[in-house]
Amino acid sequence: MYRLIKVFRRSFSSAVRSSNPLSVNDAAKFYAPHFGVSVSTMYKWLQQNPSVIELDREDTAKKVLYLKHVNVTADEIFQKPQILSYHLVTLENRTTIMRECGLVETLDLNIICNSLRLLRKSIDQLKRHQLIPKDLNMYEQLKRQFEHPIEPRFRWDDQTVLQDMRVPFIDEFLSQRLTLTEADREKLWKSYSKIKYKSFGHTQRVLDILQYEYKFSRDKLIANMYLLHADPENLLRYPEQVPAIGGIELKELAVKYPKIVMVNHATVAKTIAILNQHSIPEAELLKCLCILTLAPSTIEKRIERLKSVKEFEVLAKHPRVLKLIQYQTKATIRLEYLQQLKVRCASLDVLSSHSQNFERYVREGCDRTKGKDTAHFLKAMFGEGGEAALQKIKRHPNWFHVPIVQMKDTVEALLKQQYTNDDILDNVHILLYPLNRIEEKLQVLANKAKVNEDLGLDVSQASQTQKLALALYLIELEFHFTGDGVWPEQMQQSDSTSSITIELPESLSTEYKFGKKPPATTTPS
Repeated sequence: MYRLIKVFRRSFSSAVRSSNPLSVNDAAKFYAPHFGVSVSTMYKWLQQNPSVIELDREDTAKKVLYLKHVNVTADEIFQKPQILSYHLVTLENRTTIMRECGLVETLDLNIICNSLRLLRKSIDQLKRHQLIPKDLNMYEQLKRQFEHPIEPRFRWDDQTVLQDMRVPFIDEFLSQRLTLTEADREKLWKSYSKIKYKSFGHTQRVLDILQYEYKFSRDKLIANMYLLHADPENLLRYPEQVPAIGGIELKELAVKYPKIVMVNHATVAKTIAILNQHSIPEAELLKCLCILTLAPSTIEKRIERLKSVKEFEVLAKHPRVLKLIQYQTKATIRLEYLQQLKVRCASLDVLSSHSQNFERYVREGCDRTKGKDTAHFLKAMFGEGGEAALQKIKRHPNWFHVPIVQMKDTVEALLKQQYTNDDILDNVHILLYPLNRIEEKLQVLANKAKVNEDLGLDVSQASQTQKLALALYLIELEFHFTGDGVWPEQMQQSDSTSSITIELPESLSTEYKFGKKPPATTTPS
């Protein structure tokens, strides 16, 4: 197995070297001045380490600059290229922790790479390996790292593990700074124990920014302890790069939705730009801020998918379309599930709501819309006339059993036949009827002699609006004006007031329950 992995790695490196000579050359020209080496030297090293080419260049350049700032040479980076795959904030954090613990003169790239391992060493081991001075008092060393007196009480000596020395100081600092109760401390160390891997300087700086710049209250911080992992540089740059979202100041928004500050400001700016490109108003973000936690590339792919699935595409102008983008994976599974049940009127809320709401919708077994999606569709279609169109449509006894996908198909078909929006608006009930039935009656009207004889009308003098009105009349005449003409032929209703009952088909997997795909089964080899 190990040999196979080695062969794969060699093949991968060879493929990158042979297939991307231009990208290697471009990368070499970009990185050479940052590393302080010639382009040819850089080119040769990149050929040997193709994974570096795949990294974001600007981010990598910042990492190189930081490493040089802490006296790491280009030769050291060349020997350990994996260091460039770390996040910049991780490099800063590891370097700071080592310095806080007294590893100043001995700090090099090897120590930065192995900082987590060194934290598990005893103070005595660090002294014996000459990584810290032999006369260093670790308690006093850690105590000096805080702006205010922090003196936790615990027993220690040189046999104590370095990380075990650090934890009481973090605990005491947070207890004093946030006035933590015993319950708060239990929550902190149970749910956010990785805070022990953050430097003291990082933790103090994050709290300073959140409390004094963003005006987070003590209670807000305790309720969102994950904020201790925020990047302080990102916090400071946020208000400059993204001053406001949807007209609300960023700092005010962060207090209402703290998770936003955990996302890089550049990522949020890029997401906003993508939404603007697709004509999604920035103000809509305020209704679905959680979408900012998705990668911009993911959002773009999901927007493209909206256009390829007609049940989603018809909701593209919906004010809450971001909710559909946020939960698109879940919505896709649910849509597939409902289609197996032959449900036609699933709304945006049904597709993206909580599991309990979706389960209740299926259990109730009523294939109908509540009208919100219909209202938004008509408003997008007719503008100011959308509200009047909705009120007209609501007069029909079965309007809530017609999916907006069907209505959209009908609109598009009529527009292709040279009917205008005004023609359709004047006969808006036509949108409730199956397209094949409408086209059949319009074809009948095209046979002017026959219609003139049956109805006693001169159809040749009828306008487009009047033709649609006549088509409506002919459809309902066939169904004795009961309103039952809206039902497709395969689901004719004997009682127009009854609801459509969802029936489970025999082919439906019992495990495929309420829109949750069954776990993939592995076949024995």
